[in-house]
Amino acid sequence: MEAIQSQIQELNAQTEEIFLFLAEQFPALMNKKGGSSLDELQRVLQNLKSQNDVSNAREGDFFSNFDTKYNALFDSLNKKIEDLSMMNSQVKTIKEDSEEMELITLNAMVVSIKSGEKGRAFSKITDNLKRMSNQMFQFSDDLINEEQELLQNITAFKTIFNNIIASQKLLANLDNSGNTNLQSLITTTTEPLNVITDHVHKIYVPIQHAMEGLQMQDIIRQAINNVLVCLKQCSEGKDVQNTEDDSVLDNLCFNIELMKITQDMLRDVIEKLDGSIKIFKENWTTLTFLITTIENERRGYIQKHLSDTAAASMTHRINEIIHDFTGLMKEFNHYGAVQKDLEYTTKRITDHAHMMFAIYENLQPVINNLHHVRILQQIEVAKNETIASVRDSVTDMDRHINSAKTALDSMQQTLQQFGAQIEKLLSTFSHEISHDNDLVKDLRSDKGNFFTLLEQTHETIASILQNFTVLPEGFEKDCQNVDARLQMLDDIKRKLGDIIGLLANEEKAFTNSKARALETRGVPSWDIKNDRLKMLIKKFTITSHKEAAGKIGGFGVEKGAAAGEITFF
Repeated sequence: MEAIQSQIQELNAQTEEIFLFLAEQFPALMNKKGGSSLDELQRVLQNLKSQNDVSNAREGDFFSNFDTKYNALFDSLNKKIEDLSMMNSQVKTIKEDSEEMELITLNAMVVSIKSGEKGRAFSKITDNLKRMSNQMFQFSDDLINEEQELLQNITAFKTIFNNIIASQKLLANLDNSGNTNLQSLITTTTEPLNVITDHVHKIYVPIQHAMEGLQMQDIIRQAINNVLVCLKQCSEGKDVQNTEDDSVLDNLCFNIELMKITQDMLRDVIEKLDGSIKIFKENWTTLTFLITTIENERRGYIQKHLSDTAAASMTHRINEIIHDFTGLMKEFNHYGAVQKDLEYTTKRITDHAHMMFAIYENLQPVINNLHHVRILQQIEVAKNETIASVRDSVTDMDRHINSAKTALDSMQQTLQQFGAQIEKLLSTFSHEISHDNDLVKDLRSDKGNFFTLLEQTHETIASILQNFTVLPEGFEKDCQNVDARLQMLDDIKRKLGDIIGLLANEEKAFTNSKARALETRGVPSWDIKNDRLKMLIKKFTITSHKEAAGKIGGFGVEKGAAAGEITFF
């Protein structure tokens, strides 16, 4: 009996230790959330996606409709080129007139020289005409040169701007390609992580449900205490010596009833323990299945996305994106250089337009002076018969001067409008292109920062590669410890069943001793004459045990119980 009591006490202590461990471990497992490589990788990818979305939003505003943005500018610019064509014909007229006047003045110089002293005054006048016609020729030639320079710069302007458009398109294509690859990477690597995360969240449900099995802890403990109370009351008496003593049969009968109720109470303990074990195991089976599923998903994810040997690995794909991104940054640099060329060419166009107007302003007084000198020449020819032979030449000179003046007057309005409008046009464009240049600098800076983030992400993922975990640290080990305790509960349940067998043997031994005692006394049966069983029942803490003992003892048990006698869950 003492050995049985000792074994039950040991099993009771083990049961309490296991339930206490589970009562601490279940909440601890519930609180173990986050802190795994899975959470870190998701944060990295989410940050990458957020930064990429911000960058894409800014780029989308800049790249959209860029090739049509300056259509109005080019239409106006082409109109200005047409105006230059009109001026070109006027400048040619002035140049042709200056060339004719050069010939006329040379002829007049020959006549004046032949006239000797009488042609001296005419010679001076003609010399002035020659000088001014030379100036007129030079200025007209300068106008043509400036016009050609202007046209060349406008052509260069168009070429450079077309290069900018091409660079813009290439930037957009490179950026779209990089964004597409990056978005594909984020999508294909994030979706399976979300599936794993969903399964990780589900593992806490069976843990929570498993905690319901702890509700039987106090009932099991009290039932075992009731068993120990009964066993302590059991007295030895299987070897009957004095059958005349009523207490001998009382003790034998009392021990037999104790063995019966103790076996019933142990069966009750096993039933309650089995209920807890069933709750634990059902939920732990679900939990184990989820952990196995999560582990398979983790290995599959590593094999597909994190392994260095996998073609579709995250690091391999990021390396490709970084390589493409390097090309994008080079194109940003090229774009900035072309923009600077465009700004320089824009300034050159404006400078040449101003230069043309300055030449015009220098040419206008020359033609006006030519007109005055021509009048003096006509007067001299009219009063000097020795030079009458150049009268027709003087008339031609007058015609060429008037022709040049008419061309210059016509050019004045065209040149003034051209200068003012081209300057305004290019000023507007310069402002726009300068604004675009600032945007490109900002975009390049954003891309540079994003490029740095991408490289850091690559390093972070490479670090995560070293030990990719999806469950909180220590979670699986704690679950294994719980599983080991559940196996121990199974072993305790088996040992309690063995103890019931031992108690049944004890009951059989007491029953045999009772039979011998009854035979010796010559009586068929025996009723317990003392109230030891009734007194014992008061020590029970579970109502069902009280009622069972009352039935065995042949007396009723008051329904309900006094305060402090029952702890019921």
